[in-house]
Amino acid sequence: MISLVILYIVGFFRTLLFVLAIYFLMGFIIRLLQPHNKTHSSKKSSETKEGETTIRFNKKGDKIVDKDEGEYVDFEEVD
Repeated sequence: MISLVILYIVGFFRTLLFVLAIYFLMGFIIRLLQPHNKTHSSKKSSETKEGETTIRFNKKGDKIVDKDEGEYVDFEEVD
């Protein structure tokens, strides 16, 4: 009776170990198969994201707007 319980416990842990090994092995294989280009990802992180606003100033304090950024419209807030 006790030996049967021990066999069930050993079988359970063996199955658990097998399932965990397959889980980590599949994760490793998926990471290997995904295309990864370090130069592309580092270049992308240095650029500003879409919708993000960046304001630069020159030494006189005037705002600098790049020609490809679009039109800058100055506005006054109304109370």
